[in-house]
Amino acid sequence: MIKETAKTLGHFLLLKVLFNPLGLIVLGSVGLVLIIPFVMALNGKDKSFNLEDPNSNINALSGFVGGAYCSVDGEINEELWNAKMSTSGVFSDKGDLFIEIASKQGIDPVLMAAIALHETTNGTSSAVIKKNNPGGLMGPDGLMTFSTLDEGLEAMGQTLHNRIIQDGLITIADLGSVYAPVGAKNDPTNLNSHWVPNITTFVSTLGGLTMNCTVQTGDFVQPVPNVTINSNFGVRVHPVTGAISKHEGVDLACSNPDPIYAAKGGRVVFAEYPEAPLHTYGNIVVIQHENNVYSAYAHLSSISVEVGQEVRQLEVIGACGTTGRSTGDHLHFEIHVGSMFKNRVNPMTYLSQEAKE
Repeated sequence: MIKETAKTLGHFLLLKVLFNPLGLIVLGSVGLVLIIPFVMALNGKDKSFNLEDPNSNINALSGFVGGAYCSVDGEINEELWNAKMSTSGVFSDKGDLFIEIASKQGIDPVLMAAIALHETTNGTSSAVIKKNNPGGLMGPDGLMTFSTLDEGLEAMGQTLHNRIIQDGLITIADLGSVYAPVGAKNDPTNLNSHWVPNITTFVSTLGGLTMNCTVQTGDFVQPVPNVTINSNFGVRVHPVTGAISKHEGVDLACSNPDPIYAAKGGRVVFAEYPEAPLHTYGNIVVIQHENNVYSAYAHLSSISVEVGQEVRQLEVIGACGTTGRSTGDHLHFEIHVGSMFKNRVNPMTYLSQEAKE
């Protein structure tokens, strides 16, 4: 009797769903919820990625772009590497060990070091000093403890190997989704949103990645990696005023607090939130290069440099934002020729094309 009642009720509900528009919408929504993550997971990896033989993925990863810039020659920048490591607390004499472990695990030593520096506040946190835990490694009982720092670094290298080589978490953003998932219940103040930009900044400080990154091929480089242009140089309808006006730069997609990089080395000649009539730029940095060419970076949420400072190409100068007259997070990028804020030209003729390594 119970079985027959359940069967009849099941038929009734099925008919209600299939022949009721609201029911079809609910059914479709459930289907999308189930299908979309599966499709995204399939599209997140290259067709050559092999889940059954993870160790074969080391070569397959060479075609991916990791969301950060490569070092100039694809090798570790020894000057920047040594300068940073020498002032990094307990890691001050571990530079060679980072390289050795990363090489053994088939991962980028710069990426490994950047994560360790972030997770331990430049090698000074209590976790790395008291527990020899260099990477926020967690076990069943919480933060793991290692007998030596070398042992902790070996464990971190193995963990990154598993995440990058086995799981295919290629980019810094991919790794961030595991190390510091945005919106996690244990992160009520949303500190995790800073993980990806902070790691990217450490990578820049160390001289750039040596694997799975964006290679630059010209004199001026793009101030954000893997750039998407939201608005080109030229005449347009202004998104705030609605008036037809000349857009004297390009708007590049980014999100607060993504790091913004110097497109070329030079001297900082402007770094502030200006008064009218330049106030529409919001926080803006201008760098003077040779031959009186200037690059300008506007709407920044914060500024990391000061006037008179010499900056190298790809040094972090600030963070993406929406200060000034802006409708949302992006970088407004300009090139001035001859003098600052005078003759603005199309920046895209100066920016190099990116290539994948």
